[in-house]
Amino acid sequence: MASAVTIKTEIGPIDGTPEKRVFWSLIADYGLRTGLCELIDNAIDLWMLNGRKKPLNVTIELDSQRQIISIEDDAGGVTANELRLLIAPGGSRSVPNAPIIGVFGVGSKRASVAIGEHVEIKTRHKSAATYQLDITREWLETPDWTLPSYQIADIAQRTTRVEISKLRRPFIVADIDQLKLHFAETYSWFIKQGCSIKVNNTKLAPIQFDDFAFPPKFLPQTSSFKVSVQGMGDVDVKITAGLIRDRDPEAENYGVYFYCNHRLVVKEFRTRDVGYFVTREAGVPHPDASLARVIVELDGAARAMPWNSSKSGIDPDHTLFHHIRQTIIQLNSHFSSLSRRLKNDWDSHVFNYTDGAFEKAAPIAPGEIPRFVLPPLPRVHKTRAEHLTNRNKSVIKLQPWTLGLLESIAAVDVVLKQRFDTKNRMH
Repeated sequence: MASAVTIKTEIGPIDGTPEKRVFWSLIADYGLRTGLCELIDNAIDLWMLNGRKKPLNVTIELDSQRQIISIEDDAGGVTANELRLLIAPGGSRSVPNAPIIGVFGVGSKRASVAIGEHVEIKTRHKSAATYQLDITREWLETPDWTLPSYQIADIAQRTTRVEISKLRRPFIVADIDQLKLHFAETYSWFIKQGCSIKVNNTKLAPIQFDDFAFPPKFLPQTSSFKVSVQGMGDVDVKITAGLIRDRDPEAENYGVYFYCNHRLVVKEFRTRDVGYFVTREAGVPHPDASLARVIVELDGAARAMPWNSSKSGIDPDHTLFHHIRQTIIQLNSHFSSLSRRLKNDWDSHVFNYTDGAFEKAAPIAPGEIPRFVLPPLPRVHKTRAEHLTNRNKSVIKLQPWTLGLLESIAAVDVVLKQRFDTKNRMH
C-alpha cells in the first residue's frame, strides 16, 4: 500500500530571533567563578588558535569595597565586524572541531551578564580603532536586539577589557582567595605554557595534582588510548591512577580529576559513575581510601568533550564518558582498596617512595569484563607481632633489645593457639 503524500502549503516565514530571556537563563547557570572562567576561556582560546606566538596576559581586578570586577586580556581583541559576536546568543568565531575550551557560544563576554547588571566592553584589534559596548539592564529588558557601539580613545593594542558592576551576588575578600586557588588549579597547564594570570596584582603559580607515590610493588598505572566519537573525530584519552603523597585530610583531595583539552573541569569527583558507593568497586568515600587518585585527560574536538555547559561538571551520560567509564572504575577501585589495606602504615609503605616509573595498563571497552593485570593487593590482617612492632617503632629504634620482648609476647600467642597438651609449661 503506497504511503500518503503530505501536501505542504507555504504560509510565510517565521521570525526566529530569540527573545532576550536567553540572557536570563545564563544567570541560573553561571556564578562568579564560572562566569569569570568563561571570560578566561575565551582569551585562552584566541591565544591558542593564534599559535601562542606571544605570552598571554590576563589581569583580573576584584574590588570588594566598590563591588566592581574587571578582566583584561591581550589575546588579540575583537574587530569591528565581529562586535556582534559579543552579544549574539550562540555566536562564536570558534571552530567546534578545534581542541579548544570555549565551545558553547556563551562566552565572548556574555557570561558577564550573569555576574552583573551593567557590563562595559572595550576592545581593540591589533592597531585598529577601539570600540565599546554597554550591556545594561534596560537593554536586556527590551525586545530590540540593536545595541549601540561607540568608538572611544584607544586602549592598548590587542586588548579586550570587560568591567562589570551592579553585581547580582556580592563577594567578600575570602572569595578572592578561593578564586585565586581555583584559577591556579583550572589553568595550570596554560600557565606553564606562557599564560600569565594575575588577580589583584598577584601572579598565580600553577597547581597540579600529579604528586604520585611509587611503592615498588604498587606503582601508579597509566592507560592511553583513542576513542572515536561519531561525527566529532578521535579523542586522545590518558587515565593515570595511583597512591598520592599530597593527601590533605581537611580538603579530602582524592577521587577522580577530569581535564578536557588541558582545562581542569572537575576535581575530587566521587560518585557511583566512577565506582564510589558500589560494593567491590571503590566503595563508600572514606579517609581510609584517601590516597587513591585518578586523573583523566581528554584531548580532542571541543564539542566531543563530556563537560556540561558551564564546564563545571562531567555528564555521565555522554558517549565519550561511556567509553572510558570501566577503565576509570577499575583503576579507582584497585587503588582505593590498596589505600585501605595500607592505612596502618602509609608513611613507610607509600609516602617514602618519591620517584619511579608508571606501569602501563590496557583500557577496558564498554561492557568488557575487566582484565587488568595489576599487582596483588597486600593482605589485610597483620600478626600481633607486626602490630606491636609498628606501634613501638620509636622505642625499638632507641632501645633495640626491646624487639625481643615484643616478639616473645607474640610467640606466646602462637603457642596458645596450638593444641599442645603441655603448652602451659611452655609459657
